[in-house]
Amino acid sequence: MKLSFKTKLSYGVGAICDNAMYMLAGTYLLLFLTTVAGISPAIAGTISAVGSVWEALCAPVVGFKSDRAVTRFGRRKPFMLAAAFPVAIVTSLLFTAIDASQPVKVIYYIAMVLIYWTCFSSFFIPYMAWGSDLTDDYNERTVLRSFAYIFNQVGMCVGMVLPSIVVDYCMNIGKTSQQSWQLVGMMVGICGGAALLISALSIKVDDVKDFVKPPASQKTHILKELPSMLREYMDILKLKPIRTIIGASLAYLIANITFSSDRVFFMKFNMGMGDKAVSAMLMFITIAGVMTVPLVTKLAKHFEKKQVFMGMIGTCGMLMMATRIIGVNSFGILIFVCLLYAAANACYWQLMPSMIYDVCEVEELISGEKHSAAVISLQALSESISIAAGLQLLGIILEMAGFNSDLAVQTETALCWVENAFVVIPGAAMVAVALIIRKFPVTRERFSKVKEALERRRAGEEVDITQFEEIFE
Repeated sequence: MKLSFKTKLSYGVGAICDNAMYMLAGTYLLLFLTTVAGISPAIAGTISAVGSVWEALCAPVVGFKSDRAVTRFGRRKPFMLAAAFPVAIVTSLLFTAIDASQPVKVIYYIAMVLIYWTCFSSFFIPYMAWGSDLTDDYNERTVLRSFAYIFNQVGMCVGMVLPSIVVDYCMNIGKTSQQSWQLVGMMVGICGGAALLISALSIKVDDVKDFVKPPASQKTHILKELPSMLREYMDILKLKPIRTIIGASLAYLIANITFSSDRVFFMKFNMGMGDKAVSAMLMFITIAGVMTVPLVTKLAKHFEKKQVFMGMIGTCGMLMMATRIIGVNSFGILIFVCLLYAAANACYWQLMPSMIYDVCEVEELISGEKHSAAVISLQALSESISIAAGLQLLGIILEMAGFNSDLAVQTETALCWVENAFVVIPGAAMVAVALIIRKFPVTRERFSKVKEALERRRAGEEVDITQFEEIFE
């Protein structure tokens, strides 16, 4: 199914909120908690990890409910609309520094990260699943994700680049760091909430092919649905493509969150860069990622998505690890590392969702029903687990290496491990991604056969699914 430019554009806008919230927490939450809120790195890492684990628990529930939501607005739109205003509020509250004792601070920030990631799950899973509903064309899905990725980069500017600029400006006009970061939270929250509203309201129900009118009553408590939900997810996990996707996502997101959270530490303390220089480098990463989009799209048309995915991310990972040998001690090497990350990140966020969408048809062929949000929520669950693992790992590394936020100059051991977390850990995880994804069985040819089988089944014909064993076993 070919989509109009307007639909692709409207869908893409929603990705602003996705990446703005993700990058704000991934890049600055640990920094904010340690240097502004006054919490030790290890405890701050635990707080961040707790939120990600909670998001992992929310994702399957949201996915299950979204697949079964029947409203006059469709299955996905109500979730996005419901999340818009809470997103704006909680983002501000999370980045508000409170004057309280350590135990009270810990309780407050744990509560905030739980609400923050609950709001994130409530729109992210339906939003991602909407892409699968909008088109079932193998190449069109990659194009749709290209639009989403470009707006992802706008979200990256909002959640990653602008915060340091805003903080620097506010500090220069006499605001405190606490006031500056609260303003950042408000700014990102409002932008994210507005993006959700624009995306959800500008895509009409007619754009979604599987809309059905709601019955008179359809309310079931989630606890009563729990056994059915668990069975559904267990059945989905039996599929080889799902397990491969989850494994690759776990590895890549550990690389991503470690790099994203550590890079500000590295640029400030290892490279001695000021806030403006850090912002400029983050903007450079964003622009480089956008410029990679046409390359990934073109390669994916001529080669299998898996091959492009494996080749780009694996190569970038090996080169990142290689830079540790010579040392990232010049701006030239720093730029090179950031280019490698930007290319790998563009490849992941364009192709991974597109590959997941293709798996949705495989799951439909096996189960007899399409559970797009459930499939995507499992992949999102892996992302949450990897975020938690990456943040906890980085917090422990900084703590054990003797990182002290009160010191302008860190010890050699602390600087060494900040650099390891900047290039070695992400690079090794990217190589692991390439090794895992090579087992992904859904190719262009096999996907076409799956679509043909689904069309025959919808026409009332019997379909022998044993012929697809090489895909799902």
